[in-house]
Amino acid sequence: MKKAFKKILDVLNNRYLMLYIIIILISAVFILRLFSLQIINGAEYREQSEKRMLRTETIEAPRGEIYDRNGVVLATSKRSYNVTIYKVNVEVEEQNEAISKLVDILDANGDSIYSTFPVNDELNGFSFSDDNSEKNWKKDNNIDEAATFEDTIKFYTEKYALENYTSNFNHLVKMIEIKYEGNVNAYSLLNSAVVAKDIKEESVAQIEERKSELYGINIVSSPKRYYTNANLFSHVIGYVSNISSDEYSKKKDEGYSLNSIIGKTGVEQSCETYLKGTDGVKKVETDRYGNITSETITKEAVTGNSVTLTLDYRLQKTAQEALEKTINDLREGRITGRKIADCNSGAVVVLDCQTGEVLAMVNYPNYDTNLFVGGIKASDWKRISEDALNPMYNRAISGTYSPGSTYKMLVGFAGLETGAITVDEKYYDPGVYQYGHRPVCWLYSSRRTTHGYVNVSGAIKGSCNCYFYEVGRRIGIAKIVEYSKLFGLGEKTGIELPQESPGQIAGADDSSEDGLKSPWYLGDTLSAAIGQHENQYTPIQLANYISAIANGGTLNKVSVLKEIKNESTMETVPLSDIEKTMEEFTNVKFESRKINIKEEYLNAIKEGMLSVTTETGGTANIVFKNSNIKVAGKTGTSQVSSGTNNGLFVGFAPYDNPKIAVVAIIEHGEEGTYTANVVKPIMEEYFKISEEDKLNEKEQNVVDNKVEF
Repeated sequence: MKKAFKKILDVLNNRYLMLYIIIILISAVFILRLFSLQIINGAEYREQSEKRMLRTETIEAPRGEIYDRNGVVLATSKRSYNVTIYKVNVEVEEQNEAISKLVDILDANGDSIYSTFPVNDELNGFSFSDDNSEKNWKKDNNIDEAATFEDTIKFYTEKYALENYTSNFNHLVKMIEIKYEGNVNAYSLLNSAVVAKDIKEESVAQIEERKSELYGINIVSSPKRYYTNANLFSHVIGYVSNISSDEYSKKKDEGYSLNSIIGKTGVEQSCETYLKGTDGVKKVETDRYGNITSETITKEAVTGNSVTLTLDYRLQKTAQEALEKTINDLREGRITGRKIADCNSGAVVVLDCQTGEVLAMVNYPNYDTNLFVGGIKASDWKRISEDALNPMYNRAISGTYSPGSTYKMLVGFAGLETGAITVDEKYYDPGVYQYGHRPVCWLYSSRRTTHGYVNVSGAIKGSCNCYFYEVGRRIGIAKIVEYSKLFGLGEKTGIELPQESPGQIAGADDSSEDGLKSPWYLGDTLSAAIGQHENQYTPIQLANYISAIANGGTLNKVSVLKEIKNESTMETVPLSDIEKTMEEFTNVKFESRKINIKEEYLNAIKEGMLSVTTETGGTANIVFKNSNIKVAGKTGTSQVSSGTNNGLFVGFAPYDNPKIAVVAIIEHGEEGTYTANVVKPIMEEYFKISEEDKLNEKEQNVVDNKVEF
């Protein structure tokens, strides 16, 4: 027993022998473990390993909704389905075949490829707008400058190893579009590229059914912007579209990706900070073919804030219809008995003259904002961008026009306030003014007669040029400039929209010591006094000027935003925060101000405007004589460099307790009297809208447009 124990002790004391034994035991454990992993449970573990490719994906947040002042939905989000592609661990030939199958599915259901590859809609040529763009693109992509479209397709066929698909040229081009988009977005196992947007349910079903053979191709549910009345609010709401490379480089640290959409124009652009939601995040496990095996949401997406506009849907609709109808009637001769062939465009602005809120803002022609969501087709863009009438131009805030006789109230105020004229003083209209370049009154020019003796009210009623020539001569250009600025002309209103024009005051030169142009002659002053010469103002400026007359002398800050609300917390964004954001966006800080006007002078001007619409001899009496609404207004006719004169009408109602101010401009509309036809139905609609009507309109709008998400 002792000998055996001694042998054991000898073995234990032999360090080398013990080391060998330990190594043998550990090796045996490893061998057994490997046998278990590879032989006994090998198939199970291989399947699990293929499912353990993990990536992070963004859950796109819906943009906030946009409403009119009564809750009518104007912009919302609908559920749509996009196709994304990842570069997965399969042979190039295998993924190319998957892309070919995807093209077949999309073609069969009439869905389009989304790609920035510069091919036209017919797939038979480039879509560049100019030679320089084509040259730069070829240089950036290492393509010979002299390469034709066919040469370029051959270049990418070889680059993407698509030689097996050359028998069907259109099919080949679509495959190139997809692979190009993948490369542009640096697609990989962890990063995808969107290659089709808003596809039909049939395509969704077929892709899901065949996903085992469509390597790296997935369906992603995404909110799609939808404008319920696309043409009606196009210039105010604007549109969203794909983020550009320049925009992405500036905003990539603000939660934007290469696949993000972003506001491009209108309220969509100015309120981008508020409307954009906060994207969510999910962890996705896939196999090596890119097939999703599990998903876990780690951060929920948060919808953007809702924006309520000051606009009234019904009033906007009425204004749009009235403007379009009047333009068409003038062009076809239904108003004058003769066709005005170049009458083709215009704008209308309706303000709450007590608050400065925009109740309606329309332009004609307009455009369909839904065409731009997700990227506009080349053919649609060509049609819109090459339209000579420029349907995307917001004439209401960017277009500048000579105000013509609508400027005469301002000159009248300047004359009264300076004492150059009085309320009761009557001036005899000679027909041909004896000073300056001896200009004539329109009445003398057209009928060889005059207005006779008129005071300021009568001069406004009959739009007597000679009367205001005389006022202009008495007060001089400096006072006209001063009062123009006082009434907000020649400066931006600060409305929360991009590309507002400041306009131009005739005779003003802020770079000179006295703020006036030099040299300046009496003839220049006479032209300026009747709203001609270099006077150029936007419809929104003119509407605010008329509002100040209507409300007794307050020049309001014009606004198209009523409320912004966080839909998650139901808290309203403080007005001070909104104002700060909008001032930064517009680079305009406009503050409401009181214009001190004597009530006597104000009444004289307003009485003249009332007689325009209510008395025989008033320049718009023929339009408003049967109206139940007491409207104060002024017609204007402004000369243009070529073609028929522009027609303008400005007004407010009701006369005794002003609520709204309206400005309408028709380019080449010939006379302001004709333009008044736009304003009458707007006035009538405003005063018959009831709270019950507004509620019904909201409910019907939602039902008709099937708004859902």
